[in-house]
Amino acid sequence: MASGGTMTLFAQFLVAGVATGCFLILATIGFSLTRRVEGFLNIAHAQLIGVSAFTTWAVNVLLGWHILAAAAIGIVFTALVGLAIGRLVYEPIRHHGPAVMLISSVGVTYVIGGIVDAAVGTGIRTFDIPLATSYEFFGVRITDYQAMVMALAALSGVSMALFLNKTKIGLAVRAMAANPELAASRGIDVRRTSMATWLLASGLAGLAGVMLGVVATLSTDIAFRQILQVLAVAILAGLGSLYSVILSGLIVGIAMDVSVLWIPAGYRPLIAFALVIVVLLFRPEGLAGRKSS
Repeated sequence: MASGGTMTLFAQFLVAGVATGCFLILATIGFSLTRRVEGFLNIAHAQLIGVSAFTTWAVNVLLGWHILAAAAIGIVFTALVGLAIGRLVYEPIRHHGPAVMLISSVGVTYVIGGIVDAAVGTGIRTFDIPLATSYEFFGVRITDYQAMVMALAALSGVSMALFLNKTKIGLAVRAMAANPELAASRGIDVRRTSMATWLLASGLAGLAGVMLGVVATLSTDIAFRQILQVLAVAILAGLGSLYSVILSGLIVGIAMDVSVLWIPAGYRPLIAFALVIVVLLFRPEGLAGRKSS
């Protein structure tokens, strides 16, 4: 009897871990895409998640709009903010190299965080949406919002794969990720492709921000808490392919939530990076199995 209860509890945390992993997939795909195409770690990507979450909250709660309309506005606004940052901040300093761009992205992170703090203020915020409905299967509960995160992660992964492999701009993005100089020499519009990358990556951060507001309460420091987890997933994936990001997101999410069975929940981020360290000891290039440039 006790064994059955333990298995049910394990299965419950496993489901929660899959939901967490699916959110991390949404949060990391855009980060990894920017890394591959633009060639640097954009730490400010996590702040775009917060921009989307609070924009959606403002339109939904303060203006009284339906959550779907508010979410659409939040995602589009975040995509445009990301594009503006890419063009106005990062493009002029691109020639200084990835280290300077990385440091600049840390500055952008604090600037965005300060703006959000000033605009929103302290306290906890929630979307004006119905309470989650729970469904039980074989003693394991899953909410409709958890299922939504899983479905959106699956849809985003499939859509990204089709976009990168079947569309002209997607193939241009892949060419730039592989070799920007060669891509430019073959007639690819580097500027247009870079703009598409910023819009897509920031839009995905926007989608992650909406889902973060759906499954959790919002505070102005919530974006900072996502940075380390996004980095953990990206590093574990090897900063490489879409499929390795999906796999590493699920691994990190499941490991963090299932670990609660044995250690306090406050150590979940420690589990994420401990997992990264262990994997990198055996696969220094990450799950992608290739070195990142």
